Amino acid sequence: MKKIFSTVSIFVLVAVIVLSFSLMACKTTTAAETTAAAETTAAAAETTAAAAETTAAAEQKKYTVGYQIYYEGNDWSLQMAEEFKYAITQEPYASMVENVYYVSDEFDVTKQMNNFDDLVTKGCDIIFVSPVDPKALVEKIKAAEAQGIKVVVFAIDMDGEDFTASVNVSDFTHAKVMAEFVAKAVGGKGKVAVMNGIAGTQTAIDIHDGIVEVMKNYPDITLLPDVYTNWDYAVTKQATQDALQANPDLAGIISHSEPRSCAEVFIESGKPFIPMNWMGSNGSLRVWKENLSKGIKLESSTKPPYISKIALELGFKALQGETIEKFTEVPLQIVTEADLDKFYRPDLSDRYWTGSFLPDDVIQKLFPKE
Repeated sequence: MKKIFSTVSIFVLVAVIVLSFSLMACKTTTAAETTAAAETTAAAAETTAAAAETTAAAEQKKYTVGYQIYYEGNDWSLQMAEEFKYAITQEPYASMVENVYYVSDEFDVTKQMNNFDDLVTKGCDIIFVSPVDPKALVEKIKAAEAQGIKVVVFAIDMDGEDFTASVNVSDFTHAKVMAEFVAKAVGGKGKVAVMNGIAGTQTAIDIHDGIVEVMKNYPDITLLPDVYTNWDYAVTKQATQDALQANPDLAGIISHSEPRSCAEVFIESGKPFIPMNWMGSNGSLRVWKENLSKGIKLESSTKPPYISKIALELGFKALQGETIEKFTEVPLQIVTEADLDKFYRPDLSDRYWTGSFLPDDVIQKLFPKE
C-alpha cells in the first residue's frame, strides 16, 4: 500500500507541476497580448493625431483683406500704403492671405463709405480704414463687426469703439510737441502762426486743440487763427507769405501742413529764419541740413507712415483669436539736429519719409533720387 500511495503521490505532484507551468504560460501570453494591444492603440492614436494636424494644416483659413487708401494727395499717405503692401506679401501674412483689395477713397466721405460697402460685399474678413470723417463710418463699421468682419482703424481717430482696434499717433500729443518746441524757441512771447491740415477732419481738430492747450501756459504768445492749407505744398507756402505780410513781426510758425514750404519762404526772400517745427520727409531734412549755417532752428516730429504695418500686425492677431488692445498709440518719430545725419538720405528722393520699415532695396526702387 505504501508503494502504491507513493506512486500515486508522485503522479499527482508531477501533474500539479505541469498544470502550474501551463497556467504560468497562459498568464505570460495574456500580459504580452495586453502590452501589444496597448502599443497598437497608442500608435493608432498618434496616427489619428497626425492626420488631424495634417487636415488642420490643409484646411488653414485664408483671409480676404481690404485696405482703403484714404488720400493720395501727398507722399506720406502713399508711403503708408506701400508699407502695408510690402508687409502683407511677407510671412507670416503671405501664407494666410487669399485676396487683397485696395481702394482709393480720394479723401471723399461718400466715396469712402461706398468703398467700405464694396469691401464688405466682396467678403473681406478684415478691413483697414483711415476715416475721412470721424462720424460717417460708425454705423457701417458696427454692422460689419456684427457680421464677424474685423475692422482696424488707423492713422486717423474716429468716434465710438465699435471696431476691432484703433492704431494711431495721438494728433493731440503731436500738436503739443510741436507747440511746446515753438513756444520755447520764441522765448514764450510774440505772434505765432498756425498752418493746419484739412478743415473739419479729426486730425485738424486734434491738432488745433493740442496747440491751444500748450499755449495756455504761455500768456505772452499771441496765437493767430488757424489757416487750413490742406497738407498742400503750394497752399502752405502762399499762406506763410500772407502771414508774414500781415504780421511783419511774426515770431514763429507751427505747421502741420508742409512746414518745409514755410522755411522756403524765408530762404527765397533772404529773411532771417524764425523758429518753426519740422516733419521728417527726406526733402524737409535736406532743406534743414543745407541751411544749418544760416541759423535755422528746428525740431522734427512725425507720425511715421509705418503705422499701417503696425495696424496689419494687430489685425492679424485679432483674426487668429489673440487678445489685443483696443487702442494702440504709436510713438512720434523725433529728429533733432544732433541726429539729423542718421535720418537724412541724400541718395533718395525728397518724397521719401524717414523711419520706414521697408527694406532698403524696396526703398531704393520706390524712391530713387530724381
